[in-house]
Amino acid sequence: MKQGELDSVLQVIENPVRRRIIKRLSQEACYALQLSKELGLGQPLVAKHLSIMESAGLVTSLLESSPNGPERKRYLLAKSISITMDLAPNLFMERAVAFGGAPAKKSSREIGLLNRRVRIALDNPDDRERLSLISEIVDDVDKKMRAVEGERVALLSLKNTAMTEAARIASKLEGLDTKRVLFHILDEHDREVESISQSLNLREMAVRSILDELEDVFG
Repeated sequence: MKQGELDSVLQVIENPVRRRIIKRLSQEACYALQLSKELGLGQPLVAKHLSIMESAGLVTSLLESSPNGPERKRYLLAKSISITMDLAPNLFMERAVAFGGAPAKKSSREIGLLNRRVRIALDNPDDRERLSLISEIVDDVDKKMRAVEGERVALLSLKNTAMTEAARIASKLEGLDTKRVLFHILDEHDREVESISQSLNLREMAVRSILDELEDVFG
């Protein structure tokens, strides 16, 4: 997901009312009046938030006929995305990825087995058995995700410790731009003059000079 798209989504979900609406829409498509009643919110307020989310592309709507009156809109989520943001005194990372469909071909054996179980469950003709299988799969997936998240938190702690030491070393360098370039290299793993120049709004000549300076200092 591009930075502009991420910024747009973050602007939408920063509002707690919109997050409540999103959570409900993640369960099923809903009408504005339905959301208003279930969430205990005024219908004009719900309609305003739905309009904002639809403009941002996070929500879409379908116009449907009503048995008791004029046509009405049914709203549903339009994106499947995962957003992570990590921040600490010496660390900042943000990432958004779209997901959906079958797992990637290079998935682990464990994920491959879970995917196979999902396909078997979906092929089961009995609703009760299918729901039971799905419940077991969701439970196993959540356990796997908690384990992965625990490992990720441990890795973040290690990275923050390393970046804290990098910040201490950087404090000895002269020149603000030199420090900015160093942190860009550490954060983005990028040593390309052109991309550093664009990202930090520095002239390419200045970036080359700084890279040469850092090479002399750190080898």
